[in-house]
Amino acid sequence: MRENSPPRALSFGRCSSFRCVAAVTVANFFTMHIALTATAKADRQQCTVVARVDGKSEALTPRDIVIKVENVSAPVTAIKASPEIPRNIAIVMDAGPDQATVLSKEKELALALINKLYDANTSFTVASAGTSSTLQPAIVDRSVAIGHIREIRGDIGEKTNVPIRDTMASAIRQISHSPGLRVLLFIGEGNDGGSSVSYAELRSLAESNHISVFAALLADHSLRGARSILRYGWNLQDLASDTAGLSLENQKAAKAAGRISNGIRSLRLITFEMSSPPPGRCKISISLPRGRTLRTQKAITIP
Repeated sequence: MRENSPPRALSFGRCSSFRCVAAVTVANFFTMHIALTATAKADRQQCTVVARVDGKSEALTPRDIVIKVENVSAPVTAIKASPEIPRNIAIVMDAGPDQATVLSKEKELALALINKLYDANTSFTVASAGTSSTLQPAIVDRSVAIGHIREIRGDIGEKTNVPIRDTMASAIRQISHSPGLRVLLFIGEGNDGGSSVSYAELRSLAESNHISVFAALLADHSLRGARSILRYGWNLQDLASDTAGLSLENQKAAKAAGRISNGIRSLRLITFEMSSPPPGRCKISISLPRGRTLRTQKAITIP
């Protein structure tokens, strides 16, 4: 009877080769997946818009908001407000000859707003628009900002319009270097004369730097003409509407300061992501849950 031969060692040569090939294939798959994910992230661009909420909408979360840029939906990643982020406020005052009789009222409103909005996270930039415009550096110290307001001297001479848009543009450029919320507040009659910056350029400058414009139109005469059509500062009223701001006409300092300070406190900075956003000026629309209100800038300028 033949003895049973010892069992032969099994060969895993082919199987080992298969395992190697599988391991390499899986590794290549994950490498490709990571590369594609990185490319996808690289193609996405973070954009920011400024918005103003009402009392019922203060608790909105990114999940509640759908932003559309030229009908393309973009996911919201963050909603931030002061004091979580810094707040930069530029105050531009009309100090032209036309405002000689109401410059003290302009100063009264500006001082009231500084006192209402001052905190450790808010900086103020003070500028005056006139035949010789001035622009002060940003300052956090309330007493220094108040001093800059009080030092403004009105132009004396023949009544004439002043280059308001140029001064506003300079103020926008200055606060655009600072992170966080950015606000431009104009106080004065509002009619421009001799500016090198056009209205379209000023609007684009505000939109591209997510700056909210507030306008307190103030004069020693009615701002409206025939059929109650706004004759003075009408383009600033449009600019405020386009940038989630607010426009007021010839209101007393206490009332105007209350409305403007509440409007500035309700501002939010909304960040969202887009894949390959188209360059140029793009219209923005927002969808919200029923009963909620959010006034956002109406367009964004993408370089």
